[in-house]
Amino acid sequence: MMRRLLRQILALVCTALLLLTSASALTVDQALTLLDELYVNPIPEEARQAQSLDALLEILGDPYTEYMTAEEYQQFLRDVEQNTSFVGVGLELTLAEEGANVVSVIAGSGAEAAGLRPGDVLLEIEGESCAGFTLDDLSGALMGEEGTYVSVTVRRGEEQLSFRIRRQPVEVHNTTATVLDGGIGYLDCRSFGQDTGDYVREGLETYDGDVHIWMLDLRSNTGGVTTAAVETAGAFTGGGILLRMRDKDGRYAYGWYGEDPSTEQNLILLTDSYTASASEIVASAIRDTRRGISVGTRTYGKGVAQSVLDETNSPYFDGDAFKITSDRFYSADGNTTDAIGVISTLLVIPSDTEAVALLLCEEDPGEENCDGWLRLRLVGHDFYVNAAAAAEESAVTLRALLGALAPDVELSLGTAEGWRDITTAQAVELFDAAGDSRWFTDVADSPYADAINTLATYDILRGSGSGAFYPEDTITRAEVCSMLAQALGIYTSGGNPFTDVTSQWYASAVGDMARMGFVEGVGGGRFAPEETMSCQQFITIMGRLAAFLNTEAYEFSQDPPVLDAGVPGGYAPWAVDSLLLLTDFVMDENSSAVSLLESLDPEAPILREEAAAILYHVLTGLGLLVY
Repeated sequence: MMRRLLRQILALVCTALLLLTSASALTVDQALTLLDELYVNPIPEEARQAQSLDALLEILGDPYTEYMTAEEYQQFLRDVEQNTSFVGVGLELTLAEEGANVVSVIAGSGAEAAGLRPGDVLLEIEGESCAGFTLDDLSGALMGEEGTYVSVTVRRGEEQLSFRIRRQPVEVHNTTATVLDGGIGYLDCRSFGQDTGDYVREGLETYDGDVHIWMLDLRSNTGGVTTAAVETAGAFTGGGILLRMRDKDGRYAYGWYGEDPSTEQNLILLTDSYTASASEIVASAIRDTRRGISVGTRTYGKGVAQSVLDETNSPYFDGDAFKITSDRFYSADGNTTDAIGVISTLLVIPSDTEAVALLLCEEDPGEENCDGWLRLRLVGHDFYVNAAAAAEESAVTLRALLGALAPDVELSLGTAEGWRDITTAQAVELFDAAGDSRWFTDVADSPYADAINTLATYDILRGSGSGAFYPEDTITRAEVCSMLAQALGIYTSGGNPFTDVTSQWYASAVGDMARMGFVEGVGGGRFAPEETMSCQQFITIMGRLAAFLNTEAYEFSQDPPVLDAGVPGGYAPWAVDSLLLLTDFVMDENSSAVSLLESLDPEAPILREEAAAILYHVLTGLGLLVY
């Protein structure tokens, strides 16, 4: 589990290589024919004047639509499948002070036949100490010709054991399953190939009786086949629609799983910023069905899918291929991952991800033995942390966990008398984690304090940089753009169309939000970035945001209800559709959120705390922020 840096680098290299175009057999006219048939976005008119395929793709500006030579296409297929075979002993190792830790033992390998187990510590190879060995040293000592043997010594608990391992062919699939110490099932999913769903189900069926919780590692998994992603998610969720795909004509196709779940155990996903595409299909399906939690950073944010055209489905190809962005995909609840990605249940930095997840993998200690424990209720599931032990042995990890909790998480402290409900703030104080808290210092008296601090916990809001948010201040048009860009996780520098926005700190955010259609200028090529924003202007922007984030909200926005009584008092006609979308669709089950909107004076400047609260209710109401 501790080997992700190399994989991240390899994933980035593969992406960079796949984005290179080269001399092609596909003509510009043929490419345009295929794009007209499948491409999900409008094709710029100047693209039709392109004199070469490279020029056409450059004008198109889509990093996911690309031509591949026969050689590049075969490499692409290998990257997706990520199945390999080699001659070796079948151990996955990480370096340790004494030698190496055995992370997993590959099924069917000589190491498995000899009796090695995950958790063993490799001390010697052929009588030579492994202390100070590099991974290359270990590989050189363990690898050899098929049929030969290597002797190793390991420490298992308090014992030292010797084994003689036969070197033999080993197959490594893109997904492997193993059992870690403490009854933790671990699925390492590196890519979604054609058979990944089978590998996942196989692992669950093989080890489910030996574990009490599953961990599915999607870090640096940049995607693959969408059907494999649906099958992987379905192995945990059971039957139902787990994916929606919308093509250029607005037609939908659905990813349906028709089997029972392969496990009922709790589930933790591990994610990072390289968790992308098909991996985000899995992460969003788990989120929407409330089947488990995710730990790590927000995912990449790729909300589009590609169709691959090759000689099997088009007459234009002979070994080469053309990959076209053909669909937008949405989760079970209709939410996009485009730009926003999947927001982790517990947002922690990559170096803390694994350790925080492992803290949550304890079994229920029982009422009689819970003294010093924490019980966390996250997305409807109970997770247990031996907090007293963690405070002694891994205080940094415990503080990282507590810093990732929203203020209103259901939390209980174990005592000699049993479980006692406490707040996140009390847990932070009890375990000296204030330094890891992301909350603002000046919002305690705000009626929206929990909403504001929850957004801060998920890095959706940032204050002044000194820990303050200034909740009762008004908010400018530029600051609203910055807030939206932060919420969506968009950080670009593509310029902007306004004459009064040039190189200011907010210039990139203003340009990005204008290009996405969330904000408009005030006329004459100006944006008026320093003007305050009114309540109805902000509500209009939030309606546009909701329609972008959720396909059902989008459909609502295209055919809003007709008001018999006319425009609500004080609202301009241009703001009404967004108001109805928020009150009737996004927030209709949350009376406090609707009351907030009803309490606003449409023409008054919106306050920072009010803007934050509405944004919070949009994200939670649509199910994009779940904890």
